[in-house]
Amino acid sequence: METIHERKNKFYMGANEEEPIGLLNYHIEGELFIIEHVYVTKELRGQELGVKLVARAVAFARKNKLKIIAYCSYAEKVLTENQDYHDVFSLSNN
Repeated sequence: METIHERKNKFYMGANEEEPIGLLNYHIEGELFIIEHVYVTKELRGQELGVKLVARAVAFARKNKLKIIAYCSYAEKVLTENQDYHDVFSLSNN
């Protein structure tokens, strides 16, 4: 299982922050957690790494009492399809 590391405005997977195998960039505006981009290396796509990064973002948002907005279409799809995330995300946030 790949560890998710946290840095300012990002969560990433991999041994090297400069060349991650998975990355979720975000920023916070007031009470909003805005997911800008989710990236997984081409070789590892289809292995749910992006889903795990979004799940980590949801946990962070819940812990900090933030609502999520997704600028990234992949993150929006993951958030929309998982009913368990609707407490922090809904299409009406956009």
